[in-house]
Amino acid sequence: MNIPKQSSTLIPWSAETGNGIACICIPWAGAGAAPFRAWAPALADAADVYGVRLAGRESRQTEPPATALGAVVDELVRELTELGAPRVALFGHCSGALLAFELAHALRRSGSAPEVVHLLVASQLPPRVFQNARVDQDQDLARYVPEEFRREPELLEVLLPILTADMKLVSDYARSADAPLDVPLTVVYGACDDELGGAEVDGWRHETTGPTAFREVVGADHLFSGTAWLELAKTVRAVLT
Repeated sequence: MNIPKQSSTLIPWSAETGNGIACICIPWAGAGAAPFRAWAPALADAADVYGVRLAGRESRQTEPPATALGAVVDELVRELTELGAPRVALFGHCSGALLAFELAHALRRSGSAPEVVHLLVASQLPPRVFQNARVDQDQDLARYVPEEFRREPELLEVLLPILTADMKLVSDYARSADAPLDVPLTVVYGACDDELGGAEVDGWRHETTGPTAFREVVGADHLFSGTAWLELAKTVRAVLT
């Protein structure tokens, strides 16, 4: 399994495991591929870890952020097809969960793309609920920035425009009209998340005919800050093994 050298979207963070599964990790609004580097040791025996780096962040900082969610999904389908992994697990965090969900549908429609063996989503409302919820464009977006970054004004100044663009990307989100997926689905949420809990994420079970599991991570907030980030990785590993 060899990622094309010219790819700037799928960033490999681990050596190949040889088991043929690539875990494709899609970050929350404003974030890049870097946070998932820390996951490589935790998932070493379960899957090859790839972080998704969208336009406008990290090494793609000079590229304008995407303005259409469908275009992002199409880009990821192309990248995954070129990746050559026979099987992929898709993980999406917060707004990235919506991307992972739509990507799973797009890969199924494509026919020739890799097989999705598991969909994992964290800290996100079910698509049917989210599309009917109003995204507040005037909200304090800094709350979606990890606490350690909020203390750096210059860094925050760089991150906020990307956050704003990402929130606009999902502000008019419309759930795929396709039939439910048929893959296993795991929904993860933090026990200390002040935005959603078990009741709010329950509707995800309607998005697949496959088995659905719900995992609560003790001590985790909405962004799985601090040590909770590695606890989230351990949860993903447990699911994939």
